[in-house]
Amino acid sequence: MSRRRSLPPGPRGRRLTPRRTPQDNVRVAAAWVVERTLASASPAAGYLRGVMDRFEERDQALLQELVYGTLRWLRRIDHVLAAASHRRFEEIEQPLRAPLRIAAYQLLFLERVPPYAAVDEAVEQAGYLTHRGGASFVNAVLRRIARSPRPGAWPVEERDPVRRLAVELSHPDFLVQRWCDRFGHERTQRLLAANNTPKPMHLLAFRDRGGRELLAEALIDEGLEVEPSALSPLGLIVRAGNPLTTRSFAQGDCYVQDEAAQVAALLPPPAGGERVLDVAASPGGKSLALVAWEPGLRPVLADRSLQRLGPLRENLRRLGRGLPVVAADGASPPFDGGFDRVVLDLPCSGTGTLRKHPELKWRLSEGEIGRLAQQGRRLLAAAAPLLAPGGRLVAITCSIEAEENEELIAGAEGGLAQLRPVDLAASTPAPADRGLEAPGRWRLLPGGDHDGFTVQVLERRR
Repeated sequence: MSRRRSLPPGPRGRRLTPRRTPQDNVRVAAAWVVERTLASASPAAGYLRGVMDRFEERDQALLQELVYGTLRWLRRIDHVLAAASHRRFEEIEQPLRAPLRIAAYQLLFLERVPPYAAVDEAVEQAGYLTHRGGASFVNAVLRRIARSPRPGAWPVEERDPVRRLAVELSHPDFLVQRWCDRFGHERTQRLLAANNTPKPMHLLAFRDRGGRELLAEALIDEGLEVEPSALSPLGLIVRAGNPLTTRSFAQGDCYVQDEAAQVAALLPPPAGGERVLDVAASPGGKSLALVAWEPGLRPVLADRSLQRLGPLRENLRRLGRGLPVVAADGASPPFDGGFDRVVLDLPCSGTGTLRKHPELKWRLSEGEIGRLAQQGRRLLAAAAPLLAPGGRLVAITCSIEAEENEELIAGAEGGLAQLRPVDLAASTPAPADRGLEAPGRWRLLPGGDHDGFTVQVLERRR
């Protein structure tokens, strides 16, 4: 049984009291997290952490499924709710929206949840949050959906093909339009479908701890199902079980990192003795991937705020890695230079990670992408002088947008003009080599088991 505690304040400042069963509590919590995430334009993970420990492991899994599933399919869900209620979604009372969305997601996308459970809980929440009329409205809408509980039973009747695709696959119009312009309709459709598919957890293994083969044996002995990543030579994909509760994780034998992120950090693979500066290093993934491949590096991990350095230091402590950490602003770095490699995690929109952070879809804008690109331009200009002759600048984003990546390099001035693209073909084995787009540029769109990343590698002329 889940522990019975009251949840944080809900809409209109009222408190959501515990319901009759743990399952009911999970739905109340999921509605609260979705409502707060959308209202605050903040990451869902923070609100989830605030309520997760109220539930047992099985209920935690359902809570995450309800929250992230609803956020992934939010626009399609709203379309169905509008059709079933015979009114525009914006005309539905604000307090009723989150319970309706959570219930509609269960009816449309989850097969294991009994329809009556989803409907009854939403009706009860509606009566608590508003009035008897609101509860009757929710009951009528959800029962209409329950009679045709498939997204295809509620067709999107839009003449414009881009807007129709955006509603059907639950993305904002502007993202779908820009991706159709760049990648074409068919490739964009595959990209949108990938964004709506949950991804498994990936682990980074360390060569000086026995590599992924030894790690896989240890995890299997503890009851997990894992398989080697085809993309990263250091990666494992977790198919079943929770590695965060294992002995291997506790003693620092692995780090949670997307397989595409592992490859991105290793373009090109480092050599022993390299002096490396990791700008904007927190929480440490890029340097850890480099050290996982080549323990003989000489890295310096920098980030601009003590608050951001906290998670970085905690990861290094668990992993038993005594790497030097400094507080430094990447836009005005206090270093003399002479680095063989400068790894720069550019600020970006995160459009390669929408399957992991679906709430990003609903707060992104063209203006935000442009603003982040301006920040990236300043960091690139500050990083270039830190390279030794022949040193390499590795600029990484979890974005697939041109403005945040190749367009920054194309408009290079000052120190960046002294850099040239590095040919990555010889150092990028299959299947990761399918991401090679141009000299010095590697990009993978979200798909398979991985997120999307863009890497650009430039070398300072000797």
